[in-house]
Amino acid sequence: MTAVRRPVITGVTRGSGTSTLAAALHAIDGGLLAPGTAGEADVLVCRSDEQSLRLAAALACAPSGPRPVLVLAGIAPGLPTPAAPPGRFGAVVALPHVRRWFAGDAREEAAAVLAYPPERLPRDVRGYAAALHRIVSALVGSGQLQRGVPPLVSRPTATAVWRGLRPIDV
Repeated sequence: MTAVRRPVITGVTRGSGTSTLAAALHAIDGGLLAPGTAGEADVLVCRSDEQSLRLAAALACAPSGPRPVLVLAGIAPGLPTPAAPPGRFGAVVALPHVRRWFAGDAREEAAAVLAYPPERLPRDVRGYAAALHRIVSALVGSGQLQRGVPPLVSRPTATAVWRGLRPIDV
């Protein structure tokens, strides 16, 4: 059997639940990608609004190799999942909002979700558990956890626009 590494969960937008998801999957919390930096991630987490989705699509621009799983956090039950650009992600999973976890630190409770059968979980956590299973299935199915490093994702760096004449270096 091939060794499997822990996935790296990285956030695209603040408040998207990256740390909670990392705790739930017993994964490495990659934190938030800072502007102008490059990073590696098996899973990119962003909120489910259009601006966050555009930012995630701009990040997932690796020319080849495995694609990260995109997790759209905070989807209310019954709402459709926003469409992600095709070909940029290995899978797109909607992660429902769990109201009880909104006010405090939910990492400890989230870390125990996969330890229980779905019928023993509170009703509002069952959808979250189902989404966790879809994320794990996508990661295992992609084979990327058998590789030494997660897929490279990078935020495009801003370029400075020079106005006027450039000084001559003598």
